[in-house]
Amino acid sequence: MKNLVFLVLSCLLVTACSEDEDFVPPAFLHIDAVEIVPPSSNAITLDPGFYTSEVTAVYAVAHYPDARNLDTLGLFHLPFTVPVLHSGDVDYLELYPAVKQSGVSGSLPYYTFYKPIRLKNLTLTTGDTLRLGTLSTTYGITLSDVLMYEFFEPTEGSLLFDSVDWVKHDPSGACTGEGYATVHVPDSMLYVPFAIKRDFYVSDPSRIVYLELDTRSTLPFEVYMHSYYTTGGSIDMQRVMVVNPSDHWQHMYINLGRTWSWFNHNPQFQISFAALNYDGVEGDIRIDNVKLITTANVL
Repeated sequence: MKNLVFLVLSCLLVTACSEDEDFVPPAFLHIDAVEIVPPSSNAITLDPGFYTSEVTAVYAVAHYPDARNLDTLGLFHLPFTVPVLHSGDVDYLELYPAVKQSGVSGSLPYYTFYKPIRLKNLTLTTGDTLRLGTLSTTYGITLSDVLMYEFFEPTEGSLLFDSVDWVKHDPSGACTGEGYATVHVPDSMLYVPFAIKRDFYVSDPSRIVYLELDTRSTLPFEVYMHSYYTTGGSIDMQRVMVVNPSDHWQHMYINLGRTWSWFNHNPQFQISFAALNYDGVEGDIRIDNVKLITTANVL
């Protein structure tokens, strides 16, 4: 038995040594970050608040000259350096921005509202690192896909939120620009509700619907959807998720699709929030750059 084990190990060692002699070091690809910027033309708005983002990772695929199929490199958390088993020209590298869906780090879908990034005519060299730095893309949607947006800027004519304090001139306290909304929670109150003062209508149940916002808070708050289970029925409320406190501005991508399906994709709905204070401590919720967007689920 010992002789058999020694023979197997010897064969593995010889095979490994033989493979090492033929080993070719991979090339490496490095990307620092992905940012969202206004498009070069036909922008929905140029307000920087519309383009705040938090792209966490990218799905990467490559196509090489004379190759029949794409080379799926994988999903990589930013920033990253990844080995690529190819040396030479690359027809194109395509990157699909991925985000934390509803704040869940383990759920990183490609965010279909962002355009994929395509880089052409690259060259990878064995043993070297191709550094692409910070890349940029933009939204692949039109104005009709934007159900609402609110930047809380002093130039806005009206406020789309109910039961919030509108801070109009505090650039150091805002996520972008000068303004933001704040909800103060006294230590005597368990929760403080606030809401978007608008009904929304999405008639196509195949569409995906996301709520995006920047938030900075000392207390958690809940997001709710209000709608009808059947036409002509009574309006009801379902909780979408709880947003945890953060001592810095964080960008949230909140998927409303599952909750909407509980309402049988009723085309009319509302969105509300509630600051939570179950520990009986005083706190504040800040929100900025809120938008509700929808488009066909193409991927």
